[in-house]
Amino acid sequence: MKEDRYVVTMEMYVYAPNDYMARKRAHKLKKEISSNNRHGADPSISEIGSQPFASMNYRKLDDISEPRDKEKDEPLPF
Repeated sequence: MKEDRYVVTMEMYVYAPNDYMARKRAHKLKKEISSNNRHGADPSISEIGSQPFASMNYRKLDDISEPRDKEKDEPLPF
C-alpha cells in the first residue's frame, strides 16, 4: 500500500534563562527527533519566540540559527 506524505507542525515550550539557551535547547530537541528518524522525520525550526507565563506578550527572535558550540569551535588561523 502506498502511503501519502503529510506535514506536521509542532510547537512546544522550551524554558531557558536567555535567548541563546532557548535556541540551543530548541536545536537539541530537533536533533533528538532527527536521531529517532524511523519515519523519515526531518524537523525544522521555523520560529522561536519569548512568551512569559500567563502573558499575551510575545517577542519573536530574529536569529533562530543553531548556536555554535564555543568549546568545540576550532581555533582561528590567526
